[in-house]
Amino acid sequence: MAWWNRKNTASPSTLTLDQLMELMRGGTRAKSGVVVNSDTALQVTTALACVKKLADALASVPVKVYRARDGKREEARDHPLYDVLATQPNQRDTSLEFRETLAFHMSLTGNAFCHIVRVGNRVVELIPIDPGKVTIIRGDARTTYTIDGQTDKVLTTDQIWHLRGPSWNGHCGLDAVRLLREALGLAMATEQSHAAIHANGVMPSGMVSFKATLDEPNLIRAAAWVKANYAGLENAAKAMVMDKEATWTPFRMTGVDSEHIETRKMQAQEICHGFNVLPIMIGISENNTSYASSEQMFNAHLVHTVRPLHSRVAGSMDRWLLSPSERKAGFYTGFVVADFINPAMKDKAEFYKIALGGGGAPGWLTPNEVRAFDELASYEGGDHLYVPVNTRPMEPDGMPKGTVAPSIATDPNAPSTDPNAPPEDPNAPPAGFANVDRLAIGRVLSSENEKLLREASGLIGDADTKLDDVLKKLDKEEKPDGT
Repeated sequence: MAWWNRKNTASPSTLTLDQLMELMRGGTRAKSGVVVNSDTALQVTTALACVKKLADALASVPVKVYRARDGKREEARDHPLYDVLATQPNQRDTSLEFRETLAFHMSLTGNAFCHIVRVGNRVVELIPIDPGKVTIIRGDARTTYTIDGQTDKVLTTDQIWHLRGPSWNGHCGLDAVRLLREALGLAMATEQSHAAIHANGVMPSGMVSFKATLDEPNLIRAAAWVKANYAGLENAAKAMVMDKEATWTPFRMTGVDSEHIETRKMQAQEICHGFNVLPIMIGISENNTSYASSEQMFNAHLVHTVRPLHSRVAGSMDRWLLSPSERKAGFYTGFVVADFINPAMKDKAEFYKIALGGGGAPGWLTPNEVRAFDELASYEGGDHLYVPVNTRPMEPDGMPKGTVAPSIATDPNAPSTDPNAPPEDPNAPPAGFANVDRLAIGRVLSSENEKLLREASGLIGDADTKLDDVLKKLDKEEKPDGT
């Protein structure tokens, strides 16, 4: 992107001499002597890998429009923006290709721009624009944009979706290539010098010298003899025997040469740090990396790189692509993160087990919600939450499904609040139990109540009295002591 696109002006006439020279060179010149811009930065393998990893994080995850209603989230498939974001942002791109392009633009230049095509209040197309062709003009009241080749047309924020990275001035993202100029420049310089060694350098492993002067035929014959007797793996470490006062001088790698590869490794890590991508995510692993630590690094990538990126883009879409009335109605955008962090089948099964209520605590996912993660069809009756005691569906009042009315749980000794109610019979069973059959009573009993009944069975004379006998006595409205 041209330098004046970063500034609060629409004309290059106010640029300094250094900025004009930078513009003429097509980028900034690093201290290593190479010119660094978006095009040359992508020729650095590490930078290309980092940008691709960021693009994959943004583009390979489905993005959808949701609506929050009555405390629940549902896909707003009837919203016009849903298909634009999820399937067809414009006439030539798929959703993945579109978001991949935006990720490349924002990762390198700090800004991504899209022309918003509306029909009425509906967004029907999002067309990406080359950031280098966009000029940002920040006025006193509003920010406007012009595009190269369309200088007579000024676009407003209603017509441009400006996806901005971290910013210093609040209206334009920071250019990552400019900020990483020295790290990228040194990486490019070391790569070029390394290539020059192979292209132009002569790097023999040693030298055979003779005190006598040899003509060309003798030199050729001596070289052939050395090659035949001492070159190759089969001749490795053999003692060299020569006559005519010949000497062998081995060549060793200099300190500069030996540190060349280490310098390139260091620059690769520096570039990763600048793009906020862990080196292991692009295949750079430390010597002491274990499987367990690698797994934690992958999780750290999701938390510290992917999640901030998704939050930034989703927030920008909510701000610029949804109207205030739509946001007030509960519409918002989001990424299907579960699709991106799909774990191993064993870990997945363990998570679902706990989420459904099999981990000693009430479940927070219903079977249909779990099936939705794998794009499986829902089934009737699969929208209940479960409690871990007997894995029965939980009713909205918090009681397991199939229990009797909540009046059963009330205090039987509490006085009636109805002034016209008949006096209570002290020998009558608690309210709610009179017309409940024995099977219903068994459903109400908790594990602790069952334990008390079993203990009560030992108080009825015969220690072998079974629980069924106690239940029979309850059916006859008798107390455990026989009265």
